[in-house]
Amino acid sequence: MYRLLAVVAILGLYLQPANAAWQTTNCTTFSHNGKDLLVTDEATCRTACEGMGHTKEYKGRLPDYKKKCEGSECQCLIGENSYAGVCRDSTYCNGGNNMVFSGVVLASCLVYWFM
Repeated sequence: MYRLLAVVAILGLYLQPANAAWQTTNCTTFSHNGKDLLVTDEATCRTACEGMGHTKEYKGRLPDYKKKCEGSECQCLIGENSYAGVCRDSTYCNGGNNMVFSGVVLASCLVYWFM
């Protein structure tokens, strides 16, 4: 009984949403201060960063624009290894979810087996 409860607790913690608010804002419908801006490339990501008040470049970079799968993500570099998020399309894939889920299932099985 306790083993099953432990497995359910581990899986439940994994399934909790951990996205920040900016990660649920689509780049195709991005709006800031009432101004609509379609973020589709590095230049429009820079415009979005500047519109949010991030204007200082770090090592010659300000926007961090990535396109994966069918979606895109825009963040602003605000310091050494520090980013402020702008938007992420719902169709953006980060490629790590399957590996994380496999690890969670493995951990759950081990807990079940050894308890």
